[in-house]
Amino acid sequence: MNRKKIVETISPFKDFSEKYVPLIDRFIKDFFDKKIKHSSLPFMKEMYAMLREYCTRDGKRVRPIVLANAYSGYRKGRDDFSEVIKLAAVIEIMHSFLLIQDDIIDKSALRRGGKAMHLLTGEKYGPRSHNSNIGSDLALIMADVLFANSIEIISNAGIRPVIKNEFLKVFSSTYEMTAWGQILDILHSLPRNFGFRKNVAMDISSLKTAHYTIYYPMLMGYILAGGSDKKESGRIGEFALPLGLAFQVRDDILGVFGRERDTGKPEDSDIIEGKITLLVHFTVNSIKGAEREKFLSLFTMVKKRKREIAFIRGMIDKSGALEKSMELHGRLVETSAARLTSLKMRSVNRDILTGIIDAIRKVDI
Repeated sequence: MNRKKIVETISPFKDFSEKYVPLIDRFIKDFFDKKIKHSSLPFMKEMYAMLREYCTRDGKRVRPIVLANAYSGYRKGRDDFSEVIKLAAVIEIMHSFLLIQDDIIDKSALRRGGKAMHLLTGEKYGPRSHNSNIGSDLALIMADVLFANSIEIISNAGIRPVIKNEFLKVFSSTYEMTAWGQILDILHSLPRNFGFRKNVAMDISSLKTAHYTIYYPMLMGYILAGGSDKKESGRIGEFALPLGLAFQVRDDILGVFGRERDTGKPEDSDIIEGKITLLVHFTVNSIKGAEREKFLSLFTMVKKRKREIAFIRGMIDKSGALEKSMELHGRLVETSAARLTSLKMRSVNRDILTGIIDAIRKVDI
């Protein structure tokens, strides 16, 4: 594809994002401004201000944009985005809810170019307590506040009850499945041995990310537009799930070979945390003998020094796992691209999805 064609396909996605991301961010800011104003106690005001800053940090906003685009693409008649913006904002707030939890679990210091929430709360409230875990304790409950806020926004949204009920069904399925994916991830991080099912890395990626990133946001947008055709819901899944899986494979690659300034997360994070990603799965299945034993011994260490991290990264590359992951990523992206035309949505909104495909296709390492 030549440069001119790339610009043409990405532009509708960029234009759509530039139009609606500021509206989503504005709603989130205004919502927390009201919470700060009406909170009865000073500590609530402080914490809502922290949540406002955290939820409005720069990010891709992929999930709310996917929802808004699906609504626009399937809506019959004139688009009315006033209430949909609120629900797209909910998806972003819930993403922040999950990121707070994720950073505590992974002991990550950075998120979207700023300090992780549990570090912020630890710095602010730690000096007043003997509890060394106060930062994580507070951040976990503040994440619960975000969940409650999300339910409040959905409850107050001016959409028909029958549509709201269907939306809530998908909403609950989204975060239940994501939670099971997170649990599976935790169960297989820093394992004592590698004697588990060979498909566990794929299962983690599917449960934790593939459904959550593209499929469920598209399905929510489809439902908000009044869609109820099970065949079209199936076509959405056939398109979205490979793309969501490609999104995770890309994230796994960047988690080992990416740059902190691009990812907004600490370098080497997946290696330090002992994540069983597809990169690790391919590596373990490709190397043998003493090399394999050394890799497993170092990868499962709780604390890793720079030279050990460098060895693990080098072995992932040397084993061909990086190349295999890149090939898988490419196949998944092209599978979704080939299925795009099957979606019964407006052509302009398929063009926007093409921009999302192109963004996920790009892996800078």
